[in-house]
Amino acid sequence: MPLQPMTYQDFTLKARLSDRARVERQLLALGFTYIGLDEQRDTYFRVGQGKLKLRQGTIENLVTHYERRVDKAAEKTVVYVYDLNPSAQQIAALYAAHQVIGVVEKRRRIYRLGNVKIHLDTMAEGAEFLEIEVFDHSNTRPAPELEARCHEVLRSLEITVADLLPTGYFKSGC
Repeated sequence: MPLQPMTYQDFTLKARLSDRARVERQLLALGFTYIGLDEQRDTYFRVGQGKLKLRQGTIENLVTHYERRVDKAAEKTVVYVYDLNPSAQQIAALYAAHQVIGVVEKRRRIYRLGNVKIHLDTMAEGAEFLEIEVFDHSNTRPAPELEARCHEVLRSLEITVADLLPTGYFKSGC
């Protein structure tokens, strides 16, 4: 049976981050609110289509099954499951039903302004990345509007196209 997308859409851009302090100052000047520092552990499970991820963090906890599809320079996320704050039973069921294929740990500084979330990620080995996520949980905004907003934020943070990367820290086996 084919997976059915939810009424959720977002566009994402990810880039190398070379000067986190400068970007944080710019975010605050643009009106973004600092949500906090999230210590995240993302566990990925084998599925036939897309990625199935359990996120366990100090701020964000969720189970999500999704795919990212390149749409021009940004990536559009197609979401099949998005469960916030999964129960212990839901987590146990994930491990019982699916093979773990990878784990990614990171420290994520989260900023938000309206329907835009900015993640400033520091990986375990010290590499730093910026992720811009422009979302619409009700699927009422036109996709081109969301994608344009993603690029607008990128420009306002003075991130160059040369710094852009494909999104997703875990590639293998998903």
